[in-house]
Amino acid sequence: MVQFFSSSANDDRRRRGATDEDDSTPAAASAKGAAKSRNGARAYAPAAKRSEQPSLVDFVPQRVSMILLTMFLGASVAAGLVAIYATRILLIDGAQLPALDLAVEGNLANWFTSLLLLQGGVVAMVIYSVRRHRLDDYQGSYRAWLWAACGFVWLSIDEGASLNESVQLVCVHFAGQQAAHVELAWLGVYAMVLGGIAIRLCFEMRSCRLSTTIFVLSILAGVTSVAARMNWLPAGSLELRVMILEGAQMASGLLLLLAMCIHTRYIVNDAEGLNPAKPKKAETAAAPRRGLFGRKTRIDPAHTPAKAAKRTDLESADDEEEGDEDGDDETASGPHDVSRLSKSERKQLRRQQRRARLG
Repeated sequence: MVQFFSSSANDDRRRRGATDEDDSTPAAASAKGAAKSRNGARAYAPAAKRSEQPSLVDFVPQRVSMILLTMFLGASVAAGLVAIYATRILLIDGAQLPALDLAVEGNLANWFTSLLLLQGGVVAMVIYSVRRHRLDDYQGSYRAWLWAACGFVWLSIDEGASLNESVQLVCVHFAGQQAAHVELAWLGVYAMVLGGIAIRLCFEMRSCRLSTTIFVLSILAGVTSVAARMNWLPAGSLELRVMILEGAQMASGLLLLLAMCIHTRYIVNDAEGLNPAKPKKAETAAAPRRGLFGRKTRIDPAHTPAKAAKRTDLESADDEEEGDEDGDDETASGPHDVSRLSKSERKQLRRQQRRARLG
């Protein structure tokens, strides 16, 4: 009877151990999670938590291969749109499709440029979110990225909705001048606002020379598109001017996005301490310098004065007293052996010598 009850207790322990082993397997865990989801306890795996989701920085391409692939795809789209407009290979009843006609507002080239500028604004906000945590930025220069993001978004809306024409009509209403002068005034306003942001951003990006160079190239491409819009380029056909206008706009947006992606990679690596430290300037010898009449004069480096030994008043007084004692001992030396006298006898002898000199 005792053996029967003990065997049943052992069987219960075995069954509980087998159940625990089955629950530890992935299949059992998934089945258990499915059962809990049906019961309303948990419907998603732990990987669906907010802490496990990728951040916004992870969506910006930072690997060199991914950046080059993205730029290659963007350049292929821009070149394809210009080539289709130039060759006119997609014609229906002898007319170009409105979406592919670069001379018509609201074409695919305008949409693509607006998309590139919007992506540049989003990446600028990503840089702002990382850059504002720099410890040695006491002047708050990271706020330039917030202004840059606003400027890029404004340009994106302007490209898609032609805000410049609305601004031009407002200038005509309030200025009451000729259209050409008002258009120049509109360009002046854009140049002052957006140009100021661009110059400030160049100073902010100067730590990464590659991104700064590409950003300057995007500005030059934008200036080229403005020159084509204002008919400031040499005379040519209408199709050529439209191709230069739209091509320069797409190139400007693509280069802007490339500069922002490269600078994001630089900022993230700088925040993680992966960028190489800047080498310190080595102290070089003084170079020869030409004088007034062409003679070479050499300028010696600054001399460092030797540190003088500091002496206190007590040390100087002790030295003087020792000097007096030595002098008195030397004068007292003669028929007497001063070294054999005691200290009190030497003092008495010095007093007698002083009285003899005074008397």
